[in-house]
Amino acid sequence: QREIIQCSGSFATASKNEKNVKIWSIAVADKTDENAATIILDHELEHTASIGALAAMKNTILTGDNMGIVHVWGRKQKTFGNQNSWTTLHKLTPWRKNARHTPDQMLEQSIQALCFLDKGTYVSGTKSGTVRVWNNLETAEVYKKSASSVKVTSKTVTDIQELPPVKDPNTGEECMAFSASFSDGRMVSMAMYPEDPSEQEKNELVMFHVYSNSSLHKSSDAINTIAVSKGGSGVSGSPLDPVLIAGDSNGHIKTLKPKWNSLTSASV
Repeated sequence: QREIIQCSGSFATASKNEKNVKIWSIAVADKTDENAATIILDHELEHTASIGALAAMKNTILTGDNMGIVHVWGRKQKTFGNQNSWTTLHKLTPWRKNARHTPDQMLEQSIQALCFLDKGTYVSGTKSGTVRVWNNLETAEVYKKSASSVKVTSKTVTDIQELPPVKDPNTGEECMAFSASFSDGRMVSMAMYPEDPSEQEKNELVMFHVYSNSSLHKSSDAINTIAVSKGGSGVSGSPLDPVLIAGDSNGHIKTLKPKWNSLTSASV
């Protein structure tokens, strides 16, 4: 299996080059032996292309494929275990409606990373270095123009992780935030300003912290995976800043605090 994730009392798996995501339930055995539990295949979520990334939140699964399509799946509580218990809520596409595109263009948009910011806000990262935030989804099929997008680099997005909300030090405005890592050794932390209901515009994305895993004497090592320690409280009871933990292709682990150092408008 290429990836295994937990999702609401069961788990989901995807194998390399397979087009389906399998949803399994677990029955724990009474006696402890080599198999501590029995797993049962409950459902398969079907894509038209190979799965590249998965993410899950309670009763919701995100799946992204190598043609750039992200499906948002919802579970029907009353029919868990039934073959119709999962259904597609939204299909997120990086293309304009009715646009034509080549196979190479589709592969550039291959989904490599997915993340939830909240129940209705999702982040996707592509093979070509583009990060997109999708939210306020009102239709079953959602096109590129509805997303807030930024192309950070031409290299692959390797991971995306949610950060605790951050405040703009100038305005005090609280924003949802996340960090994304890339195969060229970059890692950027972004904030998304709340949408203004009076304006018909997409949420504004800004980069407030940028890190490069390189030096003057060597080329960059890819950052393959990141995790977030969300702080908690110190000895005095004051809140601690979140810490990013990054693992690179050379086996090194780096830690840093994604503080609001600068501000660069990111939405394109």
